[in-house]
Amino acid sequence: MPQGPAPIHPVVPRPLSRRTLFVGAGAAATTLALAACDGEPSGKQSAEPGGLSASLSEYGKAGGDVPVWQMTYDIDEDEDSPETYSGPAQAARHAALEDKRSAQDWTANDPLLVLDPYGTTRTGLYVHFAAADPGALEFTITADATADYHRTAANHAEDGTGFTGLLVGLVPGARNHLRLTWTPTGGEPITRELDIQPPGASSVYQTQLSIDVPDPEALSPGLFALTGVSSSGNASFLFDNEGVGRGELLSTDHPNHNIRVEDGRLVVTTGSQQVSVIDPFGHADPIIDTGDQVIHHDLEVVGDMVYVPTSKSGAECVEDRITRIDLTTGDVTEVVNLQTVFPEYEKLAHAREEGFAGGTDATGKDWIHINSVQIVDEIMYLSARETSTVFALDDALEPDSTPSVRWMIGAQEIWEGTGYEDLFLAPDGSPTGNAGQHSVARLDDDALPAGQYYVEMFNNNHWFLGTRDDEVWQDVGPEGASGDDFEGVSQILRYLVDEDAGTFREDQRVDVAYSSVVSNVQRIGGDSVENPMAVNSGKANVFAEHTADGQLVGTFRYGSSNMAYRVYKDAFDGFWFTGP
Repeated sequence: MPQGPAPIHPVVPRPLSRRTLFVGAGAAATTLALAACDGEPSGKQSAEPGGLSASLSEYGKAGGDVPVWQMTYDIDEDEDSPETYSGPAQAARHAALEDKRSAQDWTANDPLLVLDPYGTTRTGLYVHFAAADPGALEFTITADATADYHRTAANHAEDGTGFTGLLVGLVPGARNHLRLTWTPTGGEPITRELDIQPPGASSVYQTQLSIDVPDPEALSPGLFALTGVSSSGNASFLFDNEGVGRGELLSTDHPNHNIRVEDGRLVVTTGSQQVSVIDPFGHADPIIDTGDQVIHHDLEVVGDMVYVPTSKSGAECVEDRITRIDLTTGDVTEVVNLQTVFPEYEKLAHAREEGFAGGTDATGKDWIHINSVQIVDEIMYLSARETSTVFALDDALEPDSTPSVRWMIGAQEIWEGTGYEDLFLAPDGSPTGNAGQHSVARLDDDALPAGQYYVEMFNNNHWFLGTRDDEVWQDVGPEGASGDDFEGVSQILRYLVDEDAGTFREDQRVDVAYSSVVSNVQRIGGDSVENPMAVNSGKANVFAEHTADGQLVGTFRYGSSNMAYRVYKDAFDGFWFTGP
């Protein structure tokens, strides 16, 4: 149901990058309470921008050819710092950075260097200077017991001359030696060097993973983003191909869970009721409060529309909605309520013991548990973990539309008597069945005939339903699926769907470390069978990179008290870096 626009607050005009749209304040953490399935909205929480200001001072743990500056709020000692992801904080930081930029003429010999100016990247180093000509800025980071890190920084200078950008790669908490080399077109290089020790990782998280990479050249360029690490705060930790920590993306009361870099912006959830757009400098704008819709698991970006799985605060039934956020207007609108799509199945389900909703802070009737969303050709593809079902919806993108089921894949037996049995695609051959799957994605291939495409997922291969009686589901799960929390085999699983024939068949299966819950497979660089894959087995505390056809090329092991939710990899080409 429509909820109205998010709060819109003025922000200092920003010539640094794309136009300012608006900033809405972030909401505090929320725990869903038991009520009716369509409970009353809880209301939005917001903070009006006030007189908050910030200023720059020299960073004490840096020295060399040029000074490094850090951002501090101009508040009394007994005052708490504002939430980073809020309108007042971002506006104050932005104004302070603008003032510093205009305070003098910054040059390649005397550049402006600011550590994490917007508070969102922790170790990102903002660099700005003017020059008569365009050029390239290369940087090399050296730290003890790590391989040198050499990159060319993406340049976001407005007029194409000089340089403005963020250097990402400083090892958190370590003594880093940074060498900057500016080479103007047709000119001589200018080099500046400094030593800097940025803050350590959030929750003192590790900055070196245990890796097994026989051929480093086989790995794709980029950074891995490890999200949702248990007992390590809610930041996403960035690691290079050597397993070295290279920074963070900070969040608030909820992990990022999906990181989308597209159209010169990073779109991400930065809280349980918050979606933010972060530019290449780390500036969060807009920040949108989703009100009584509590986000979990995933997001999809279609133009300026973001679609997220949500639970409605105050509702008995949870993890069963899709909410749309308009980045240009701030409108937050529920577009799918699966209770109205599958009413007969929802009636058969009951809440788990003590109202627990598997793996989230929500409490209530977690009868279907949506954990991924994707939209292709105006079709919405959803993964329902609780029912081990994948399904596609038509007419699911607009609030005034009535979603309908295009097809379903899964254990048809648990849907018997509900009226949805005829919507299942028929298996062609004996495909491996999906059980507790995550990160379902459609992959198109021009080599396929019309009406056919691939559907790929991390198949947890874990068969369990906590919201139906045992006799309904225990003996009807996929052959080979495990009912154990820790023992089993998970898979990268790909089906070939033939919509015209109404069938699906197994096209590829690659065994990976077992993870009964969480986890994902991501095609690095976009949803294409030609791209390599990042694969996270969250309960096993291991992620890996595989070639396009599934060959293992590198394994990375990380620490956690329980699990990490997902891993993504991106080259950040044109955003933070230029080229591989």
